Amino acid sequence: MLYLGEMRKETMKEIKRASVWVNKKSGTTHMVWPDLDYNGDLKVHTSTLNLRWERDYFFRAKDMDRFRKNYEFVCDTADNDFFVNVLANKELKSDYTWGLKTNGRIGISKDEFFNKLMGEN
Repeated sequence: MLYLGEMRKETMKEIKRASVWVNKKSGTTHMVWPDLDYNGDLKVHTSTLNLRWERDYFFRAKDMDRFRKNYEFVCDTADNDFFVNVLANKELKSDYTWGLKTNGRIGISKDEFFNKLMGEN
């Protein structure tokens, strides 16, 4: 079995299908799903959602601690409005990046970004 991380309820989440996670430091959202590497071992494939150009990353079983440390679970499925307006919103990500660079003078704060991302606003 492949365990990926903790959900908000502090229970381990077993990934059997695609779900959405966010990098805690950068605010980049990723579509994450289990996959097999060239040896047939389990790995995690991630694809960015809210960057100008799509990037793909792979995490092997030995890298799961690093994945759990840097990423937070967002949702398993999202309706179209939430996906387009929040998860894949490049302007929202840009506002968050500018907020980090200018200490909140331009853009939005980390709290505002994560409140929108976690559906609390």
